[in-house]
Amino acid sequence: MNPPPMPEFRSNQYEFNDEQNKVFSQLADAMGTVGTLMKLLGLSFVVFFGLLIYHAIETKSGYGPAAGVGSAMLLFLALGFWTGSAAHSFRRIVETKNEDIWHLMNAVESLRNMYGMLRSIVMLGLVLVVVGVTLLAVTWSQHAG
Repeated sequence: MNPPPMPEFRSNQYEFNDEQNKVFSQLADAMGTVGTLMKLLGLSFVVFFGLLIYHAIETKSGYGPAAGVGSAMLLFLALGFWTGSAAHSFRRIVETKNEDIWHLMNAVESLRNMYGMLRSIVMLGLVLVVVGVTLLAVTWSQHAG
């Protein structure tokens, strides 16, 4: 005699319906594409960063341009990996059963971290703009007087 089949596991977690899963699937596809493109852009900046470092060493010139490209490289790589991580979690919502909320919260956490970093970068950029404008104003006032 065969044992009776095991009942399907049911949890109290919310399970998204097919229409909602379609939206998550489309979002995951779009985010996955953007994440991959951002990683590729970050890797292209790795090449330019290396070339600028080499040029700065050979010419004994400043490292400012290399630092700027290095910052862009890190930004695009970080955003690419965080976007890819969120896309993977959104994809898992569609592919799994009884884990939708868990995967949704992972995706939201990745996005929260990414936007927290972006907020910090924007704030730093604004501070640098104010410092730059102040230095420019001081330089102009010294030359005018």
